[in-house]
Amino acid sequence: MIAPRHVNVLACAHAHVKLIAEGNRAWWECEVCGIPFAPVPKPVAVPGPAQVTPASDYLSIYELARRIPYRPGTIRNLMTQGKLRRDVHYVKKNNGRVMFLWGAMKAWVEEDRMKAG
Repeated sequence: MIAPRHVNVLACAHAHVKLIAEGNRAWWECEVCGIPFAPVPKPVAVPGPAQVTPASDYLSIYELARRIPYRPGTIRNLMTQGKLRRDVHYVKKNNGRVMFLWGAMKAWVEEDRMKAG
């Protein structure tokens, strides 16, 4: 699990929580500060590949770091080095928010894996 972001946890009201699932474990986590909550009572419905929404095609740097074996700082370094390219691997809105394109990132990871193998 990724360490919580540098957020004033005392000021966070945990108003936005999301369900996190890994294997057969599931728990709630605050989207703002990353604080995990008690495990979800069983049974838990974890969305399968057929139930993934189009919104999951766009990932924040933290969501991407949960899917690939890189920390957010490493992902930022790859962007700075030009290994992850704007409008190819990610888009950046006028407000400065970066959204990674999951299809392009998945292909980038697979390409790297194929070179190693």
